[in-house]
Amino acid sequence: MNNLRTTGDQYRAPFNFDPKDKRFDIFVDHPFEFFPTPKIEIVRNARISNNSVVFKFFKIFRESCIGEENYKKYQNNFLRFYFKFIFPKFNFSRKRFLLITDEWTSNYYHWHIMALGRLVVLQDAGLIKNSFLFLPKKYQNYGMVMPSLKAFGIKENQVVFLRRKSNIKVAEVPIVAVSQHHVGVYRKICETLRQNASLIASDVDFGDKIYISREGQRSRYVENESEVVALLESYGFKKIRAEKFSYPEQVAISSKAKYLISPHGAGLTNMLFMKKGNYVLELANKSKAVKPVTDYYRMAEIIGVNYLYQECEMGEDTKSITSDSHEGSLHVDLAELEKNLKLINILPS
Repeated sequence: MNNLRTTGDQYRAPFNFDPKDKRFDIFVDHPFEFFPTPKIEIVRNARISNNSVVFKFFKIFRESCIGEENYKKYQNNFLRFYFKFIFPKFNFSRKRFLLITDEWTSNYYHWHIMALGRLVVLQDAGLIKNSFLFLPKKYQNYGMVMPSLKAFGIKENQVVFLRRKSNIKVAEVPIVAVSQHHVGVYRKICETLRQNASLIASDVDFGDKIYISREGQRSRYVENESEVVALLESYGFKKIRAEKFSYPEQVAISSKAKYLISPHGAGLTNMLFMKKGNYVLELANKSKAVKPVTDYYRMAEIIGVNYLYQECEMGEDTKSITSDSHEGSLHVDLAELEKNLKLINILPS
C-alpha cells in the first residue's frame, strides 16, 4: 500500500474521563493499538456469490468471509453453499470486479467502516479505474450506498447489482484484508466524506446541538426520554430520529452539528461528517454480562472528535429479560447528563 502502511494509534481518555470512577475502566485497556498494512489478494477466474463470498471450484476464499466460523461453515458444507448460489449465474469473465461488501456491511456502521474502508484500500492501490463494483441487489434499497460511493468517485455505471441466490463469474477480484480500526484507512474515509459532503448533503438544518433518539427501536432506547429531551431542549438541543431522514439529510444535520448526543447505535456513525474538535456524548448501557463496545470511542479518537461517555442503568422494561447491553433499554441519570453538558461549556438556552 502506498499510503496505508503498518501503523498504530495512541488513544486519549474520554473527555470526561474520571480515573476514580470504575465505570471508565473499560477505556484503560485501549491506550495503544497496532494495525498491520492492509493486504490485497488478487483471485483470477473466480465467482462471487450474492452474499459476497468468493469461491473457485471447491475452494472458499477465507478473507471474503466475515469470520472463521462462517468460513468453516461454507467450506465444510460446500455442496450446500454451491447449490444455493450456483443458479442463475452471470458471466463477466473478462472484467475485474471490486468486492467491498460482506454479510455485515448492510448495517449502517459496517458499511461506512468496513465497505468504504475496503474501497479506500482499493483506491490507494489504483484498482478502481476500469473496474466494476459488485453489490448484492438488496443494496439498491439502502439510501447511504450510492451517495457515499459517489463521494469516492464511483459512477453508477460501474456498479453491478446481483440478485439473490446467484453468482457472477469474473476475470479477477481483489480481496482486501484490513483491520477494522486501521488509523490511515479510517481517516481517509472521514476525510473523503467530509470533503465531498456537499455532493451528498441536503439543505436541512437542525442547528448545532443534536440528540439522536432511538424511540421506536426494540433495543437501547431511553426509557425516561421525555425527561432527557426536556433537559436537552433547555440547553438548545433538537431531537431527531435518524431513520426518519434520508441519507443526504442525515449528512447535512451531522455536518452542521457541534454537539451530538445519542445512545449507542448506528446514528453515532454520523460523527464522520462532523468537524474536528466537536463533541460526541455516547449514552451506553451498563451490563454485567457483556463488556460495552468501544467502537464509537475509537472512531471519535481517530477522526479528531472529542468523545464523552456516560454509563446508564438498564431500564426497567428490559432488565428482567436480558443482561446484554445491546438488547437492553437505558435509564439516563439526568444529573450526570447535565454535568457532562456543563463540562463542555454548553449553556442553558
